Amino acid sequence: MWAKTVTGNFAKVIHGLNANQLTDQVIQRSKRMILDTLGVGLLGTSTEVCQKVTQYSKIYSSDLSSTIWGHLDFRLPPLYAAFVNGVAVHSMDFDDTWHPATHPSGAVLSAVIALSEAFPQKKKISGLDLLLAFNVGIEVQGRLLHFSREARNIPKRFHPPAVVGTMGSAAACAKLLALDQLECKNALAIAASYAGAPLANAATQIKPLHVGNAAKHGLEAACLALQGLQGNKQILDMESGMGAFYTDYNPQTLPTLQSYPWLLDQQDVAIKRFPAHLATHWVADAASSVRRKLVESSENLLPLDKIEKIILKVPEVKYVNRPSPASEHEARHSFQFVACSALLDGSMSVQSFSTENVHRPALQELLRKTQLEHPPDNTPSFDSLYCEVSIILEGGNTISDRCTTFYGHWRKPLKKEDLEKKFQSNALGILPAEAVEGIVETVYNLEKVEDCSVLSAFLSGQSARALPEKLRFL
Repeated sequence: MWAKTVTGNFAKVIHGLNANQLTDQVIQRSKRMILDTLGVGLLGTSTEVCQKVTQYSKIYSSDLSSTIWGHLDFRLPPLYAAFVNGVAVHSMDFDDTWHPATHPSGAVLSAVIALSEAFPQKKKISGLDLLLAFNVGIEVQGRLLHFSREARNIPKRFHPPAVVGTMGSAAACAKLLALDQLECKNALAIAASYAGAPLANAATQIKPLHVGNAAKHGLEAACLALQGLQGNKQILDMESGMGAFYTDYNPQTLPTLQSYPWLLDQQDVAIKRFPAHLATHWVADAASSVRRKLVESSENLLPLDKIEKIILKVPEVKYVNRPSPASEHEARHSFQFVACSALLDGSMSVQSFSTENVHRPALQELLRKTQLEHPPDNTPSFDSLYCEVSIILEGGNTISDRCTTFYGHWRKPLKKEDLEKKFQSNALGILPAEAVEGIVETVYNLEKVEDCSVLSAFLSGQSARALPEKLRFL
């Protein structure tokens, strides 16, 4: 019998979905998401914000502990491992992005990996268990976002991972803990009371905490539900429940469990080539193309002195309109910075956002010449926006180019070799090469892994030689 409420319906789906229902495409896409998320998380461990929250979290101790990615001899209780690793994933805004708009993987993956290490030795969590829980968490986020047309555009008030990421993390952990339907309802209710963070903290060191908190709070919600804590059994049905986050919230029942259609089957994610807000990736590709045209006619040198004006035609997204970014976090959320940086260098990278590069004189000169325009047909949706970059030179000549789909977008996904290059580039500065190779092999074979603690071992920096007994596949 199908549940009478949307919340009950979600609980039934969370409880009832099984690994046999994962399609090949969902498995392949989610493994790409997992590999990418682990890579950006490992790179993120080197950031100032991650180091600060790591130091803070050291005040907590417990006999039960989970891996802090990139640390061989440092572990934390599962809740704080989920928190620190979640912060690491989003610390550079390098993690994946979905449509409707959110960063789907960071909160869910950080939570389920930390939780998987908390199970007793006799209850091993397999790679397939991890894949199923991960995908349940992704699915719940997508379904909730589809209940609002407002959510399909780039957000204006709440940061989506702090809202749906918390719910997805709770659902994923509920699945891994094998909660019954009533406990799943309670986990969602508890998570909803943890959800939400204002977008005003975008472009600051606080924004990564949204993903860390979503991971921690989702895990905590599932654990509290397991202990019998009860909340509103209709939390997803009510305007004062999840409807509090969206002005046009319209909840619907999910498809039946028989032949369940996963949203990840229908909608892939975007995987970023450089660490900045997704909307800036259209700007980077258009600006790089304009630079190539400029350089062709200027003997391979960018004619800075001949550039009179730079016009960027982009959607109106207030928190990515930053004409004079003063920090790396502001630069990652600046149409203007990314356009000028790509014009100077021809491409974007992790190094583009160093303090030295953010404040270099040539870039500051270009920023002063840059202005935004917002054509009415350029809607603020990751599925339809475009960017047009125009350079007006002395004498009135104009050189322009437009990007409608950047490389890495779900319409133009990264090739496998480019995804692996990104992961290796991110991870090799943090972990030994053997551990990096071990992560790649484990993720690519995740559905065959008998004990997914091998993944945590590699994430801490152990080599395959140190754990031969764990390298078993089904």
